Amino acid sequence: MAKIKGAHTLKETDIKSMIRKGEISSELELERASLAARFLRLQGEDQPELAALEQQLSTLIRDYESTNWADFKLVTEKQVKDSNLAEKLAAREFKFYKQRRELIIQTLKQNGLNQNDLSAILAHSKSYTSELLNGIRSFSMNDLVIIHKLFKIKLEDLIFTEITPNVELRIRETFEKAAENTSKSKKPAQVTSLMKALYS
Repeated sequence: MAKIKGAHTLKETDIKSMIRKGEISSELELERASLAARFLRLQGEDQPELAALEQQLSTLIRDYESTNWADFKLVTEKQVKDSNLAEKLAAREFKFYKQRRELIIQTLKQNGLNQNDLSAILAHSKSYTSELLNGIRSFSMNDLVIIHKLFKIKLEDLIFTEITPNVELRIRETFEKAAENTSKSKKPAQVTSLMKALYS
């Protein structure tokens, strides 16, 4: 059966750490890895050094699928549902990271700077900065705060803030319990307002 372990956490896709870990452990990681492998295959035409990463990632994908999806008789409805949710979330993430990359590069150009200048600003090597922009490594919060402060790019354009379905369900259940246990400190209207904030 597919492991859903780790699906409740949402962090930036980091191809290098996924490969270093040596396994894919959730449907969300599988979808992230699949998108990353396709991206690396396309980028590999211009950057041959990415081909090795794409091969390693493809091996992890095959291993996960052979363990969790090889026997269709054992695939559950929950597994299919988890896979569909993961596919949608990974696609939204990928779109966001692509837009962020384009925004950062465009902002650098507008300020008469290039990727090498960004490397110096963030105190990273040129290759590391290239990996950050291409989604091979994830930006640190410090990197994103520097970019935000220096170039006045909104944090919501730099940090993917969507909540995973599992976390959303947990929050919804918490709010529903809070509404049932009406007290002086927790009024139903306040709980309703918090629920609205979750989706805004």
